Formats: sequence, C-alpha cells, structure tokens
Amino acid sequence: MTEDNAISDFPAPEFAIRLFCDACGHQADLNRAKVPGDVAIHALTQRLRCTGCGGRECSIRIIYVEAGGFWP
Repeated sequence: MTEDNAISDFPAPEFAIRLFCDACGHQADLNRAKVPGDVAIHALTQRLRCTGCGGRECSIRIIYVEAGGFWP
C-alpha cells in the first residue's frame, strides 16, 4: 500500500477498513457512507478521532475478508 491508495481501492465486501485507537484499544469499522471513496487512506488517518476516548492516536487496518475465516 502506498500513501496514494484511496478508500475506493479497497471495495466492500472484499475489504473491511477497521479503525483502531492505540490509546484505549477501541475499534470500529469505517462507515464508508460518510467518507468519499476518493479520500486517500493516509489523509484519513490524519483526521481520525476515537469515539471512545476522544484521542487522536488512531490507526487503520485494511483486512481482506474474502479469504474467509479471518475476521468476524
């Protein structure tokens, strides 16, 4: 993955985009309806705020779910 990859480069349902708070451990799936598909993953990472603790120490993980059995 490069910094230029956009959300649309990881289409649902093949990929899940999961957000993690490195401070409190909260995690959630990205609500794709609220973010335009052409937004770069790198740019999105810089704008995240945890809904659990309000912190900005967040990261994104892109999971290939089509392989099956790896993510609930």
